[in-house]
Amino acid sequence: MVIFATGRGGGTLNADKASGAGGFAVFKRLYDSEKKPKLALDLGGWTAATPEGRLQRGRPAAACLAAVPYAAAGVGFDDLSLPPVDLQRLAEEQAVTPLLAANLYLKSNKKPPFLRSYALAQAGGRKIGVLSLAVNSPAKPNTPKHLPNYRLEKESYEAERAIRALKEAGAQLTVLLLAVNPKEKAAPDYFKTFLAKLPRVDLVITDEPTLKKPFRAGKTWVAPAGLGLTHAARLTLTLESPGGRVNGLSFKRIELDAGKYGEDPGMLKVIAGYRGAASAHFAKKVGVLKAPLPLREGNLSPAADFAADCMRRWARTNAAIIGLSELAAGLPAGPVTLGDLHSALPLDSSVVFVKIRGDDLERALAGLTPAELSVSGLRLFLRDGALERAEGENGPLTPGKVYHLAVPDSLVSGRENPVLSSAMEFANSKRSLREVVGWCFSRQSSFARPAGGRIIKAGND
Repeated sequence: MVIFATGRGGGTLNADKASGAGGFAVFKRLYDSEKKPKLALDLGGWTAATPEGRLQRGRPAAACLAAVPYAAAGVGFDDLSLPPVDLQRLAEEQAVTPLLAANLYLKSNKKPPFLRSYALAQAGGRKIGVLSLAVNSPAKPNTPKHLPNYRLEKESYEAERAIRALKEAGAQLTVLLLAVNPKEKAAPDYFKTFLAKLPRVDLVITDEPTLKKPFRAGKTWVAPAGLGLTHAARLTLTLESPGGRVNGLSFKRIELDAGKYGEDPGMLKVIAGYRGAASAHFAKKVGVLKAPLPLREGNLSPAADFAADCMRRWARTNAAIIGLSELAAGLPAGPVTLGDLHSALPLDSSVVFVKIRGDDLERALAGLTPAELSVSGLRLFLRDGALERAEGENGPLTPGKVYHLAVPDSLVSGRENPVLSSAMEFANSKRSLREVVGWCFSRQSSFARPAGGRIIKAGND
């Protein structure tokens, strides 16, 4: 029996144009060419850090999983950035491939009804049980973790429940999909210690990138998946008869070479549908600029000045502050499209309302890096790169006066953040900075270059 395993696809759909490798259409041809009893499993990572990925939130990858079809797929760590409504949409729009997450809970302490802890699949006349776990920290196993949208429960407890349920359902072979936090590392000793506490598992497939070949942990085989959808892992299992236990495992890492395997026309059609929808969306015009707004122009950032003005106007605040790192590109003169906004503002930062006294605001600004900021409704006077003083529209800031600010959430994150520690109150608007800039365009037919004179430098600047 053969199991194909992929993971951490990063939203990859097509073969890379330069190398000709990767993509679901190539994988589909590889999978269909396999003559032995087979199934395909995936370890998640369906969202892409691209404008298309942020728009479609994993839906194209989920549709491709169903079109292969994959027998089951575990939710990967990157997918946990999606709110529950989006994960539910992935599960419901394609009901072919079960999405698994045994130790994932909602903030309400209930299991997501649209995800499963385990699934049963058939291959070669055998029932194969599949479960999936997300491990936040192999160095601190079985430690619950609270995420922005979810909670991860102890892995061993949830795995044991799922394994026993699979045995009761008649599973003859048990496969565990184990997704590891990309910021952490799972060494072989972690798997050995973890598996020693569980009922028997026949095969563990993991997206741990440092694992290059299979190894035995007691009676369990541990094998890597093919990552990035440039490769797929082909695991050939030698099974006992009649018990069905795994006697041996052969591993091959197969490059998804479009020149060698070709691309499945049906899969290409699925992908083209999503690509076309994304292209049409990003081509929509949102407004007009009378002059280009470059990201950098000497010591200035006209694009950031414009974004700061938009935040202030939308939030109806005294002032707005934005870090230059929020922007990746400027905006062109002439028609501006949604695609231009996504290119200029690639992050999913939201706008936060802040109430702060004048003296605290000045201290907070000094605690940031003023040269890497843009402001609206304020003037910052710098000497040798440090803040000398700050003024509002009507002159120096009044120490006891309460000022209302609009800032991206990145400026109020972290325990040592000077804005957060100085603020009287703050509230997240839940509106993205990109949406707010788009709102500005919807309120006015065209815009000129924003006024300068916001950051005044002296000394050696």
